[in-house]
Amino acid sequence: MMTVNLNRGEYFVRAVTAVAICAPLLVLMISGTLPEGLARGQLIVLGYSAIVGALTAAVVLRAVYGLGFSNAFKLAAATSPQRFSAEHAA
Repeated sequence: MMTVNLNRGEYFVRAVTAVAICAPLLVLMISGTLPEGLARGQLIVLGYSAIVGALTAAVVLRAVYGLGFSNAFKLAAATSPQRFSAEHAA
């Protein structure tokens, strides 16, 4: 017998992979129904931009979740430039 133990990280990788493979195919299938022209090109470009944005957001949120939100905020605050002078610091 074989025991299957999947952790939550594997589900995330599978979901991101499915979106990365299927979403561009769906954009091309939908754009294939439109006549040649500017609207078709805009749909393809905006569709791919939305896919890349969604995948980037998912990976960034997964990294922040893995670090822990408090550690990620501390890391972001430590690497960001000082926006206030010494007078405004508490």
